[in-house]
Amino acid sequence: MLDAATLEAITQEARQAFLDEDAPECLSLLTTGLQQLEGALLNASAGTLRLIYKDLSRAAHSLKGGAGMAALPTLQQLCHGMEDLFDALEKGQGSDTATALGLLSLATEEVQNLIDLAMTGQIDSGDGPPPEIAVALAEFLTTCTSPGEEDMNIGEVSDFIKTALSLELEACLERVEKVLVPNANPDLLGERFKVLAEECTLLGQALSCPWLEQVITHSHQVQSQGILSLAELTPLAIAELRRLRFQFLAGQEPSLSVEFQNLLFHSEGMLEPVEGIPTIAESPRTVPLKTMLPDQPLIPVFSRPVSTPSEITETLSPIPNPESVIGRQNLRIPLERVTRMSNTVSELLINHERLLIYDKQLRQASRNLKQRSQQLVPIREQVESLYDELTFSEQTSSSSSSSSSIKTNRLSELAEFDALEFDSYTSVHTILQRFQELMVQVQEIQEDIDLVERDLQETLIHVRQSLDSLDGDLTQSRLVPFGALAKSFIQPLEKLSQRHQKSVRLEIVGETILVELVILEQLRTPLTHLIRNAFDHGLEFPKERQALGKNKEGTITLAASIASNQVMLTITDDGRGVNLAKIRQRAIALGLISENDTVENSREKLLDCIFSPGFSTATNVSELSGRGLGLDIVTHLVESLRGTIRLETQEGKGSRFIIRIPLTLNILSVLLVRSQQKVLALPSQSVLRMLPLGDFPLTDGFIEWENQRLSVRSLHELLSYSPLHRLESKQVKPNNVGLMVVVNGQNAVIAIEEVIDERPLVVKALDPITPLPAFLTGCAVLGTGEVVPILVPENFDSLWQPQTSHDTRSPLNLGPASSNHQRSILIIDDSITVRRTLQRILTRSGYEIIQCRDGKEAWELLNRQNECIDLAICDLEMPNMDGFSLLQLIRTHAVWKSLPVVVLTSRENDLHRQRAMGLGANNYLTKPFQPNKLLELVGTFIKD
Repeated sequence: MLDAATLEAITQEARQAFLDEDAPECLSLLTTGLQQLEGALLNASAGTLRLIYKDLSRAAHSLKGGAGMAALPTLQQLCHGMEDLFDALEKGQGSDTATALGLLSLATEEVQNLIDLAMTGQIDSGDGPPPEIAVALAEFLTTCTSPGEEDMNIGEVSDFIKTALSLELEACLERVEKVLVPNANPDLLGERFKVLAEECTLLGQALSCPWLEQVITHSHQVQSQGILSLAELTPLAIAELRRLRFQFLAGQEPSLSVEFQNLLFHSEGMLEPVEGIPTIAESPRTVPLKTMLPDQPLIPVFSRPVSTPSEITETLSPIPNPESVIGRQNLRIPLERVTRMSNTVSELLINHERLLIYDKQLRQASRNLKQRSQQLVPIREQVESLYDELTFSEQTSSSSSSSSSIKTNRLSELAEFDALEFDSYTSVHTILQRFQELMVQVQEIQEDIDLVERDLQETLIHVRQSLDSLDGDLTQSRLVPFGALAKSFIQPLEKLSQRHQKSVRLEIVGETILVELVILEQLRTPLTHLIRNAFDHGLEFPKERQALGKNKEGTITLAASIASNQVMLTITDDGRGVNLAKIRQRAIALGLISENDTVENSREKLLDCIFSPGFSTATNVSELSGRGLGLDIVTHLVESLRGTIRLETQEGKGSRFIIRIPLTLNILSVLLVRSQQKVLALPSQSVLRMLPLGDFPLTDGFIEWENQRLSVRSLHELLSYSPLHRLESKQVKPNNVGLMVVVNGQNAVIAIEEVIDERPLVVKALDPITPLPAFLTGCAVLGTGEVVPILVPENFDSLWQPQTSHDTRSPLNLGPASSNHQRSILIIDDSITVRRTLQRILTRSGYEIIQCRDGKEAWELLNRQNECIDLAICDLEMPNMDGFSLLQLIRTHAVWKSLPVVVLTSRENDLHRQRAMGLGANNYLTKPFQPNKLLELVGTFIKD
């Protein structure tokens, strides 16, 4: 169990994470949403208003949950009231909208005030009297209750139904649509449609929505009559389900469309169709495949065949010119979809590499065929000569002899012709003639193949150019300037300076460097910790700086650069640097190093201790330091991105944190090399030059090049993880190649056997779950299907150092993990405050934590991971995929169907609890929770 001091430290960490990260984002959504609401109340549709209310309610809900985890009950109570009022307005339960809007604006200002007080430490965790605005919200809510409503459970049912229909039903519809392609597999489509039917029946019964069951029932009737095939019927049923769902959620009475009714009338043998709508028999394929909903682009649907050009022109005349529309509009596409498109382009590029191999094989076969054809030319001439000789000999023989009965008969039949006037042929002539024709055809085929091969070459060139252009456009769409993230740290740093009486400015270098948005967003938290660390531990107070002869104003520099398919970020301060003696004292106390280690012999080891969990040299606990939290989180987040972090420091001068993160670009120019019969790849940018090692004398593992003494290591020796020995001259063959690279900031040489090729290849990212060394950034897939690892020499730092005799490093092992693995818990929550609090609690108890931001990310992780997860702790309300949907998928998965799942949510009503337990949840907890009770519960599922 955790003691009181530890629990208090965890609470402080949760509060700080909430105030720094979750609260500003949610507060911004509230402010922007209220502004949108003011304008929408004048002229927006009911559907638009409901969407705005929904977003505002979610922002208030996130603030409520985060405040609960941060032990800020006053703020939690106020946000709870705002959430209830937004829900009531969404359901149309409030008539005085102007008063409600005024109360919500005042409540938002009070939320901002409470957050500011919490950030300055002027608000405690105790329960105090609710603010006046919270009381006003509660009183106003009593006037919003609909007549005859007995309790708030009715409103909760409405929320649940909307969630189920919008997320669960839509997910099932999309799974069916994915297999609706030309020449679709009928068995797969039938299986998906069966699942859809079962889902609709279940939801129809559970949610009292009989229209769901009605559509499925009548679809089965249409299919059984053989009126439409399943491939034709499925899009009609999907469109009908979406239309009826829209009517239901809009508060209308769902009713079947006339198009769908005509299908039913026809399938039941009725002769009278719905008035004004043609039957299937009259117009076999004029039923629209998708019934359009409001706010969707209009698509012309022809109710009868259009055959003449004038009719087509007249029909299409109302449609605007697509080029004129697209030219003045921007399209917002989810980043996830752009990533999927980039992955598809990568697969196409790999297939292009494979086609190049086929083209090479075809070209070689064409050359071989041409050689064989040329060898046939003299044979063809000999055959022609033999043919003529046979013809002449036959003629001579027939005129001088009549001994052959067959020849005599033929001559008697042709008695009116002289032997020289009419040629006669035997079977030998026929065979020779056919052979000549075949040789001519072979030559013609060879010429045709040459033409096809040339056309194929030109087409492949054009295809590659198009794919490169498409990949470039997609890559650019995923990149944003580094300054977009870096500038967001200026204002928080200014507030810290004012609060702690330190004069500090932030310098940004590489502001225009383009970095992937995904990487930037995931680096926000690590950079926040490092900047706060530099401010608190690194920079001195103004008087202290002046006494040291420094500028009164301290400087923190945040820089970005791109090299070798990596983004490098540095956070530098000109402060006091790291006190190694103080670090050593604390490290010994924590058992991280031995007392026998000296500062000089263990400098790197001491600096690594700073990133250990629970490590802190601060003597007093404050909002910035002393809790032993921060840099271990930075290390975890950086390593989750396949990155590395390194600290450089000089006492009295300052410190620098260097972060390297591999990019996920699709195409990279690489150098393919061979070492010990293995093909490996290095980014071309990482190789400064290539040297013939046979031309340079090797002495004690070094060579002299242009007045530089360069260390030389064998690539095979580096990667074998065996103790390094000096490379001797006798081990270097004359044809060995040296690749000059940068290691530890110095030029060095890697010895290889051969350089195979240099060309751009598709880079595939590695599974983020599998622990791999930092120098392995990804892999390239050749056209032959061979997978080639891509090595980053800049990350060879640890490999390059000679090992001591007691070093027992084992070879790189990419096999499955040991069965005696550390117990792992998967945390699934869209709130970083909740995730970090759970991580703090559970890691202190010895559990390994894997974090996911929503159900979709967790589901993708589970599909990649086949072991080593013992428990999942899951929220219910999350973007992309909610907890209910994830539970359903887990319980149907062959590997994870028995995975214990604990639901952790702020929804306390029985409806959500019953739904979660019915879908297979093993337990149900509400936020905020008691850490020790959570640990007790986790212990019941994970036993040593």
